[in-house]
Amino acid sequence: MEIETVMSPMDNRQIVPLRIKGMVCDRCIEVVRQDLSRAGFSVLDVHLGLLSLLGPLSSDAMETIKTLLDKQGFNLIDDSRMTVQHRVKALVDAYFSQDDISESKIGSANRRLSTQIQEAIGLDYDTISGQFTRAESVTLEQYIIGRRIDKVKEWLVYSDLTLTEIAHRTGYSSVQHLSNQFRQQTGLTPSFFRQIRNEKQALQQRKNK
Repeated sequence: MEIETVMSPMDNRQIVPLRIKGMVCDRCIEVVRQDLSRAGFSVLDVHLGLLSLLGPLSSDAMETIKTLLDKQGFNLIDDSRMTVQHRVKALVDAYFSQDDISESKIGSANRRLSTQIQEAIGLDYDTISGQFTRAESVTLEQYIIGRRIDKVKEWLVYSDLTLTEIAHRTGYSSVQHLSNQFRQQTGLTPSFFRQIRNEKQALQQRKNK
């Protein structure tokens, strides 16, 4: 099976997207995540039918993955049968599942996500973007922005990171850039989502008293 990869900004290792047949519920997602993590694989992201691991993966590793999935009633799908949009979504989702995609973390060898996608898929970016838009009814740029905003939301609600730190880690050039795009995409301010975290903490403190 020929595996498409994209370089990870963490240490220039590879993000390996795999498509799985037979996953039908959230429990399936958890089972796949737990089994592969216990087997020593670095699981970046799991959705119904899509799995992204940190590679590279040897043929023995692929056989181990196949065996683990088979035991749970799941099957690996030959990645050549994956549509362009599925491969792109797996790569983008895995990219944003990482804890730090800032310029300083990526380092001087950084390449734009668009370049990484182009190299992994083997088509020029305009062709990839056009196929993605026709299949998903949303442009690839909009999808990437949406995933970046989702990451910002996650950290606003579930972390103690400041807005400056979040902007840095998610690759925004400034807090202002983050705030403007956040409002455009959600109609709300980042402080609104941070307030949700504060309310959750206050509620938990009351329960613990």
